[in-house]
Order: sequence, then structure tokens, then C-alpha cells
Amino acid sequence: MKALPLASLLLVLAATASTTGCASSCSATPDKLAALKRGMSYDEATAVMGCPGTQVGTQVTHDDLSTVEWDGPDRGVVSRTQLDFRDGRLLSFTTGNRGGW
Repeated sequence: MKALPLASLLLVLAATASTTGCASSCSATPDKLAALKRGMSYDEATAVMGCPGTQVGTQVTHDDLSTVEWDGPDRGVVSRTQLDFRDGRLLSFTTGNRGGW
């Protein structure tokens, strides 16, 4: 009877370790931010960041502007990094806290 709770705990720990490893490889770090260069394509920038990120804004005017967001670099999901793209090319990036934290 006690083996079932232990097995469940081991599964939860394994899933957490797997998820944490994936999230950390996909979040912003100082090294990744230093590797970003203005004018990079979206594909080049996401290769540096380790995953596609989450699109948080699109503004369609005469220029195609979009913003993509990743967690980090400092306090995980509390902080965020946003990359701004114009016509599919990196224009700039900013880092900051989410929601006034």
C-alpha cells in the first residue's frame, strides 16, 4: 500500500525535473541576451533563446511590428524579456518585471 504513494511522488519529481529543465533552457539568460543582435531574423533570435517564446502583441501598420516574450532573466516567471520585431527582424529587446512585481 505504501508503494503507490512513493511511486506517485517519484513520478511527480521526474515530471518536475523534466519541466524545469525545459523551461530553463527556454528562458532568457544574460548570455543569450548578449548574443542577440539587431537585425537578426526571428528564426535566428529564437534559436538563441532556445524556443519560440510567446507572441504578446502584433501591430499591423505600414510596418509589421510584433513582440515575443520569454521568462527571465532574473526571477523566472516573475521577470520577462520581450523582443520586438519589425518585418521579421529583431529591432530591440527589453527586460522587466511582470505585473508590477
